[in-house]
Amino acid sequence: MRGSNGPKFGEALSASQTADGRTLREIFPSMKFIFPTAKKRRSTILKRIPTNQWFDNCSLEDPSMREHLQVDGLRETTEVVHQIIRDEVSSGISLSNIILRGLSQGCASSIYALLTFDKKLGAYIGMSGWFPFVKKEEDEDEEESDKEEESEEEESDEEEENDEEESDEEESEEEEGRDETIHDDGEAPIGAGRNEKTTSSTLNSTNASKAPLKAIKALNFLRENIDFPPIGSTADSWLSLKTLAFLGHGEENEKVSV
Repeated sequence: MRGSNGPKFGEALSASQTADGRTLREIFPSMKFIFPTAKKRRSTILKRIPTNQWFDNCSLEDPSMREHLQVDGLRETTEVVHQIIRDEVSSGISLSNIILRGLSQGCASSIYALLTFDKKLGAYIGMSGWFPFVKKEEDEDEEESDKEEESEEEESDEEEENDEEESDEEESEEEEGRDETIHDDGEAPIGAGRNEKTTSSTLNSTNASKAPLKAIKALNFLRENIDFPPIGSTADSWLSLKTLAFLGHGEENEKVSV
């Protein structure tokens, strides 16, 4: 949390009790807890007063304001979190047994660290935070979707023009075919509607194939933002998105007080 430090926060969290009176260490006796301390930085919100924070920002009401202030801190914090994970793996801990957690600003920075990591973790828990640069990410995705729709509309118009050139002859043949195939009970002939099903299936297949590409593009946006090298388009490139995640927020606090 802003202004606090790892040992102080860790002591308070470890001493807190669940509804049945047990502490986290009693519930998870073999689990190793790591509470890193955020670097001391000058806080724009606190009128440039130095304080422990994972990155600088100028508003909690609208975290997207002057978002460029967050970049340096997000880069440094992401590198720290990634190194902690790698150190644990080097000591023999499996990635599947590593759970990344963040609260408030720590939630925002740990989400960023998770999505720019190149492996799947055991789980992620985020509380009372937000997703940095989500508006810019959404704007870019919307712009790309608009371009795709325009391209598809142009292709559709071209296909319609080509179809119109042959429509007279096809309509005549279809009318003759209908006269021969309509049954007394009024049912459509076998095979009717197959073109519609095929078209729907093709669209679903196309959308499914675009999903990984959109995911990789989104991850590369986050990486480029903090000067990380881009990832490739292979299936192993976006394993972090397969990490089980829980995101929550308290009902009584709209934002965490500074």
